[in-house]
Amino acid sequence: MRLASVGVGFAFLSACLSTRPQVTSPAPVSSPPTVEISDTPDTSAAPIYVVDGDVVPPSALEAINPKDVASVTVLKGPNAVTAYGVRARDGVIVITLVPPDRRAERCRPPTPATPAVASIFVADLVRTEPYTEQLRVDRQRSTWPMVRLFLKVLHGWKRNPLQSEGWHEGDTLIFGITPDQDPKLPAGVRALAYLQPTFSEVTRQARDTAITTVEDTGFLELFPCYSVRRVEEAQSDLRLLGHPDWQVLRH
Repeated sequence: MRLASVGVGFAFLSACLSTRPQVTSPAPVSSPPTVEISDTPDTSAAPIYVVDGDVVPPSALEAINPKDVASVTVLKGPNAVTAYGVRARDGVIVITLVPPDRRAERCRPPTPATPAVASIFVADLVRTEPYTEQLRVDRQRSTWPMVRLFLKVLHGWKRNPLQSEGWHEGDTLIFGITPDQDPKLPAGVRALAYLQPTFSEVTRQARDTAITTVEDTGFLELFPCYSVRRVEEAQSDLRLLGHPDWQVLRH
């Protein structure tokens, strides 16, 4: 099972920069340090993220409005290690935010007309449960509070997220979200949920030229804010959506 997480990486940075930063690994050294990330399937090398001086997990970027980003700096190689230690051996992405009193308007709820929406569905909230995401780099360990959201899908519009293998249990989608994203709804509530696509950089070699493109991974995640609402509070959206494009068949 793959846990739908709040990973953003280069997709988030591309919204803040006109050119996407490239992070390259430094030359290998003897007895290389190890990186272990729990609650995610991918333990490959990756840069660390620093927001206003604090190291944060990639999932924390979901709560950031790209319009609130003042600057993004990419440190690589010795410069990264000098500034942040051995845990930064695969690079550092330093994000500086605009002061709170000068930030852009807060994130608005998605609607059926929002261009970035890839999937909309009605589901019953099975339960939510807190957990801790851990990041260990050599002997240093950091933890962040997270919340798992279990949604039993009934029907929906646009893309059917249940067709993506490995990140759901039967007809129940599972998302890892930050406490700020938690809709704080009781179990059993019927809700309308909005998903957006995720993107990754793909590099292909064409003779002597490496071509890097950003492609849809096919993996969907919850919208960064107001992504799950009671159906009673989303009647106008449901009227616009009309008859569902697909339904979950149960035997």
